Amino acid sequence: MRILASVFVALCGLGFLGVQPSWGEDPAAELDRHGKAVNRAASTPAGEQRVVEHLSKELGVPAETLRAQRKQSKLGWGELLIAHRLSQKTGVPVEDLIAEHKAGKGWGKIAREHDAKLGEIVSEVKKSSKALEATAEKGHKAKPVEKKKAGHPGKPGPKAGVEGGEGPGPKGGGGHPGGPGKGPGQ
Repeated sequence: MRILASVFVALCGLGFLGVQPSWGEDPAAELDRHGKAVNRAASTPAGEQRVVEHLSKELGVPAETLRAQRKQSKLGWGELLIAHRLSQKTGVPVEDLIAEHKAGKGWGKIAREHDAKLGEIVSEVKKSSKALEATAEKGHKAKPVEKKKAGHPGKPGPKAGVEGGEGPGPKGGGGHPGGPGKGPGQ
């Protein structure tokens, strides 16, 4: 009981110190985290293709436009997604938002300065990151390994012969020194 009370007091103390437990994650940090998840989903050529297709569909932007913007801006796919979502919410051109970010502003600050509701943007980016993670998991599942059935031709089952399933059969005695068919000199 004392331990439980100590934990409660410690958690309350964290609140007074301005430390937030993980369940109260800062929306800007959450936005960055989901942007990085999109980048991880694009870490292979096949993954990048899935990300580009997904973003193109979700954002209503041609894949080639997204590729050109990424190449020119040198942003990751997650950051490009965030810039597009911010642009959709604010009406500010994507290129202007990218320029603000490259000048050193965080996405959260950019959103606040343009009166965008950060929670909505986080929700949309999170939805994309989760969808891409799920798609990646489906694509990486290994094919099930076929199990060989007992009694397969050429591979006698465990009941045939002696220990280990070797030999001609239970009555043949093969495999034992001096037994029929396998002894020395035969």
